Amino acid sequence: MEKIIKSIQKISESTNTATFLVGGYIRDFLLKKNSYDLDLVVSKSANSFAKKIAEVTNGKCFILHNDTQVYRVAIFDNPNLKYIDISLMQGKTIKEDLKKRDFTINSLAVDINCFDNIKKNVIDFYNGKEDLKNKEINLVYDKAFVDDPLRMLRAFRIASEYNFKMSKKLISSIKKYSNKITLIAPERIKNEFFRILNNKNSAQYVLLLDDTKLLEILFPVILKMKKSAKNFYYHPKGLFQHCFQTLESLEKILIKLDIYFPESKDKLFKHLEEKFSDNVHRINMLKFIAIFHDCAKPECAKKIDKKMRFLGHEELGAEATSKIMKNLKMSNKEIDYAKSIISQHMRPSNLAKSDVITNKAQLKLFRDIQGNVPDVLILAMSDWHSYKSLKVYSKKILKQQEKTVASLIYNYFEFINKKIQEKIIDGTILMKELSLKPGKLVGELLKLIDIAQEEGKINNKKEAISFAKSKLTLVRKKHKI
Repeated sequence: MEKIIKSIQKISESTNTATFLVGGYIRDFLLKKNSYDLDLVVSKSANSFAKKIAEVTNGKCFILHNDTQVYRVAIFDNPNLKYIDISLMQGKTIKEDLKKRDFTINSLAVDINCFDNIKKNVIDFYNGKEDLKNKEINLVYDKAFVDDPLRMLRAFRIASEYNFKMSKKLISSIKKYSNKITLIAPERIKNEFFRILNNKNSAQYVLLLDDTKLLEILFPVILKMKKSAKNFYYHPKGLFQHCFQTLESLEKILIKLDIYFPESKDKLFKHLEEKFSDNVHRINMLKFIAIFHDCAKPECAKKIDKKMRFLGHEELGAEATSKIMKNLKMSNKEIDYAKSIISQHMRPSNLAKSDVITNKAQLKLFRDIQGNVPDVLILAMSDWHSYKSLKVYSKKILKQQEKTVASLIYNYFEFINKKIQEKIIDGTILMKELSLKPGKLVGELLKLIDIAQEEGKINNKKEAISFAKSKLTLVRKKHKI
């Protein structure tokens, strides 16, 4: 960092450019937190300045915002720094520039030549240091959300990351301009929303997002869930209350993985940390799914034998959530993950009804859901926990369900950690022994052999051939081969 700052100081001096370090780095420095990005404001030629920084850092320079002349230099070989953003000063002075920032805690600046003693040289025109001290987020100016509506979501994200409160004036302004959030590119919305969900206690911010109407503007299905399910759902405030309490329950379970799953906690921690893309991993994807997992229940609601049923809501909910994610420009891998979890989230409930889960039923669950087994089980457990405040809740049943989930997760990790069994037979041998030609029939028979081997029904080549013969007619008929 010191070497890079000295290089920036030299560029500033040689080009006679007033250069200021602004925003997040100063905020994090004063909060004694690590920051991996630098934001610079320069008095002239931002493009040229950025290219010079890229040269001395061996970084890559590209434009972020053409209209306001904001450039980014990506740093590749420095563990303490990822990006340097360079923007042209908005206005004639740094004071005018800082006035156009989003929040007071981000309106702090330091002349680049005073980097060695930041604390004593902070430029603070808008009470940013005081708000940092009070752990409060305030707007710098009233029209900040008109200039960039994404700042509304950013306020929640910063509050969630730093555990800051949001001022009443800030909340009021968000409510006033909430409809403008639809003007923002979906990729930017996705980034901020999933960063909010990164927080261990994100449910409180989701509830506040709902209070400002931002949540239902971003995701109109939320309004539909609120309106459609009040008359036929267990929770007093309807379906959205259930989904929200599922999110709350999920976060409480995630914090206590070592208590609920003592034998599997280390493997579970590692599993849930798997990353899909920037700021998106299994944990906050599960939270996202919790919010929408039952969103299709209104369409599926039907009274059968005087009891409300929601047949098919899993598949329909998976498709509805898929559309939401496509609108956010999320990847196919992320969408497939969500669809897998939602479409299977009732499976654990059906299994947990049995006092004893057979090895066959367990293996079928593992084969069907594959790498997402722990995720489905934890979501199901969170779903059950959401009923704890209702009359239908049974402590005895919940304890049994929790025991079932813990057992299945343990067995799943044991299952996948076993050494891959040596194949007792392959396609070549099977074709020779049964006089078959290469094709789909051989593949289907091998799948059945694998399942039978997993279940301990066959243990050697002779038994595999005999098993395949017994299934030959059935497979031909089923697959019309």
